[in-house]
Amino acid sequence: MNTTTHLVFNVAVVGRESRRLAWAAAVGAVLPDVPILLFYLFDRFVYGRRGVEVWSVDYFASSWQAVIDGLHSFPLILLGLALLWRVPWGRIFCLSLLLHSALDMPFHHDDAHRHFFPFADYRFASPLSYWDPRHHGAVGAAIELAVLFGASAVLVARSRSWKTALPLALLCLAQAAMDVLFYR
Repeated sequence: MNTTTHLVFNVAVVGRESRRLAWAAAVGAVLPDVPILLFYLFDRFVYGRRGVEVWSVDYFASSWQAVIDGLHSFPLILLGLALLWRVPWGRIFCLSLLLHSALDMPFHHDDAHRHFFPFADYRFASPLSYWDPRHHGAVGAAIELAVLFGASAVLVARSRSWKTALPLALLCLAQAAMDVLFYR
């Protein structure tokens, strides 16, 4: 899933426990994808690699994989959750990390994460992708868009404010446009 969908969905689901701690849900939703963004920017602009090389070769051979998979690892997240359960922001943060990883699992095929790292190198290659047309990317993108729109509607109903509605509407439109332009 795209990071923006993780953000909106996780804040809607995990952030409902405490509005004042919704930031912990937001950080937990975004953090697993930050190393992927940093890897891309570094590989593309420091090494000058072309986009196709970055994603088809370097991503899979990269030493960044340990960091990326560590932030998507069920055992490591559950350990963090056990350690931080009594700390409200820690519990929300770890639950959001867990939800991020759980939502990634059914939407990644060739780019699947090692969700049981460091104990296993197994990658669940889902038959469905959120972007790859070889693995029903249009279906995956449509499901993701429905999740994004639904979570946005929940957040708007909860806040009852145009200050929430407007940015979420723009985000939904941007994601829909990106799906049409890049995933079809």
